[in-house]
Amino acid sequence: MSQHRASLLPQKQGKLQVGTRPTAIPKGNQALVKVTAAAINPVDWKVLDYGIFVDKFPAVLGTDGAGIIESVGPDVTNFKVGDKVFFQGFYGRVDETTFQEESIVETDIISKIPDNITDDQASTIPVAALAALVGLFQKTAIDFPANGPTANGKGVLILGGSSSVGQFVIQLARIAGFSPIVTTASAQHTESLESLGATHVFDRNADAKTIQSVFATPVSLAFDAISVASTQELAYEVLTTPSPVPGAHLSIVQLAADSIKGKNSDNKVTVHNVYGSSHLFRDLSVPFWQNIGQWIKDGKFVPNRAQVGRVGCYSRSSGSFAQGCERCKACYSSSRVIEMCRILVLILLIMFNGSQWLKTPR
Repeated sequence: MSQHRASLLPQKQGKLQVGTRPTAIPKGNQALVKVTAAAINPVDWKVLDYGIFVDKFPAVLGTDGAGIIESVGPDVTNFKVGDKVFFQGFYGRVDETTFQEESIVETDIISKIPDNITDDQASTIPVAALAALVGLFQKTAIDFPANGPTANGKGVLILGGSSSVGQFVIQLARIAGFSPIVTTASAQHTESLESLGATHVFDRNADAKTIQSVFATPVSLAFDAISVASTQELAYEVLTTPSPVPGAHLSIVQLAADSIKGKNSDNKVTVHNVYGSSHLFRDLSVPFWQNIGQWIKDGKFVPNRAQVGRVGCYSRSSGSFAQGCERCKACYSSSRVIEMCRILVLILLIMFNGSQWLKTPR
């Protein structure tokens, strides 16, 4: 059986090591992709530090990727060898994660990479975009806008609009026809967020009354793309002052703060802890992947910005992924970087010769 190189996690809370593993053969609607770019997300360093989500070893981490199709299963009709695609990996299926040279993908939840973006840009999209997708449409009674706007002018509040997830929420909200699209960010991001579709950009220290002032009706939907205790409390205050409307909904990307649990003991607000997975929520992800490529090509959906920088050789002892995870962890704990364009550190793989990492502008 063919082998390929991978960044392997030998045991729970172990250190990443470069090794080899068998290359899977695609079955059914699967394809085998040569990975050319992968993105590191906070979940990856959390797996390393806390030993969560992964129980079988050696494991391969990574859930954001892009690459070139090398072979396809017998049921694949809409993709062919040589197509450049981007995709979301899946923890628990070692053949389908992305910190390796070859990855198996399911072709109903991938997209061809449009000519107007690069592989590394494409690799930054899946995890953050799926979080935005699930939080905005899964439990809000708003349909996915596959054939045009579906929100009928409903307003939405997005806290942390300049974060990676936040930027994608803004764009999906614009495509779906939400209005107003109100967000919070530092002042220097106002112009860029308005270009993505935000109708109002408030300073991240704005209070609930100020935010409510631009909504013609009581706010019923908020997406907290930061989800620390203070932002959850602000979102909850906006939704519940003076009283929550029926169907009030708050999507968060971290665990609910204790203060929110206490205030919402009567469940007047639906608090949705978002898990953005292409594999688990196909009712949303399949139409998303069917549309995202055309949206990007048409300029309706743009990836977040990134810079490329040299990490060093693809070390046989630890690999550049370990360094990338440490950088991602540092960015995640820095409010300054979180407030910048993304909470992602990216790795552009140059297999055999070395690797590069991409990170948020500082």
